[in-house]
Amino acid sequence: MLQTMPNHIVHIIAFMICCRLFSIEIFHETKATFFNCHFTKGKLIYYFSIDNINTSLSVVNSNMTITINPAIKVINLQKKFGNIKAVDDVSFEIEEGSIVGILGPNGAGKTTTIRLITGIFQLGSSSQVQIFSNDLTNSPKLLKKKFGIVPEISNAYSDLTVWQNLRFSGTIYGLSNKEITTRAEILLKRFELQDKTHAKTKTLSKGLKQRLNLCLALLHEPPILILDEPMTGLDPFSVNIVRNQILEFKRENKTILITTHNMQEAERVCDRILIMNKGKIIADETPELLLKKIKPASTMVFTLKNDLSYEQNTELNSLFPLMEQKAYQISIVSNTPFKDIMKLGDFLEKNKLSILDFKLQESTLEEVFIHLIKNDIKGGINNVQA
Repeated sequence: MLQTMPNHIVHIIAFMICCRLFSIEIFHETKATFFNCHFTKGKLIYYFSIDNINTSLSVVNSNMTITINPAIKVINLQKKFGNIKAVDDVSFEIEEGSIVGILGPNGAGKTTTIRLITGIFQLGSSSQVQIFSNDLTNSPKLLKKKFGIVPEISNAYSDLTVWQNLRFSGTIYGLSNKEITTRAEILLKRFELQDKTHAKTKTLSKGLKQRLNLCLALLHEPPILILDEPMTGLDPFSVNIVRNQILEFKRENKTILITTHNMQEAERVCDRILIMNKGKIIADETPELLLKKIKPASTMVFTLKNDLSYEQNTELNSLFPLMEQKAYQISIVSNTPFKDIMKLGDFLEKNKLSILDFKLQESTLEEVFIHLIKNDIKGGINNVQA
């Protein structure tokens, strides 16, 4: 039917359907920006923006599909330092308005990945990073405006006050005095820093500095936030503020990429988790699916009455390679919990050891993480065997 109509009629009908579908007000408060359209391979493609969401509309005969383009698309990311592959052929996409966490041990390649994405490190010839479907590699100023970055080490100037840091940052991004003042006041209130406006940064606690870092990252209103270990070393009050604001950013349709060692926080805020080890992504799933798909699904947790000798510790490690010990408490991730309980009982009896308590629980995200890293799984969670 559409093929028999004049092109301009097809354009109008398709665009009106799209506006109807998304409840766009065309004549009053326009919420859609129409970019372009073309006919290719039997598809009529429209490109437009809805409330800053980059979207394409495809019409094939009388069928229509909507595709939301990713905020970040990483293709064949690689980085070597000498003979060491810090990032080894990494590819992934991040949907707009989502929170994605990158987890991994020290040296896994998390920070290097972020530096490649944000343009701090130069990309190799075979690597590509697309931001809202655009390759901004050769547009560093535009790339910089797309990101709000909170590094692990504060980038605020210690001898400047909170307000002076905000003003300086706003000036760098080309904001007017009025824009800086208006936005800074909103952010200071949002992060409960109003009473610290004239305090020098070096006098602030780590939690307050981190809140200032978030203010600095948000001042130019970027669509993407990159947070490197945002909650490390923070007091519980600051953790709560930062966590709540991260979730609020998501509601505002900001895209957030977090690196963290904090499994509990990742599980609480992330829509998706990438686990890295030795420069590769070894798992990419939602927290829920990671817990469901990864086997083992159980963890034995018990507390010893006495400490283990070196020989006993070595023997227990050989029996249970996925063992973690914190003082007298031992956690063992198990594929076959009931069989392993019997094996543990034999070990305790043989070595005349007593335990104060014992529980069998479902594996947490932290235990899944340990399981993946210790087994050095290649190619993601689908290769994990029971």
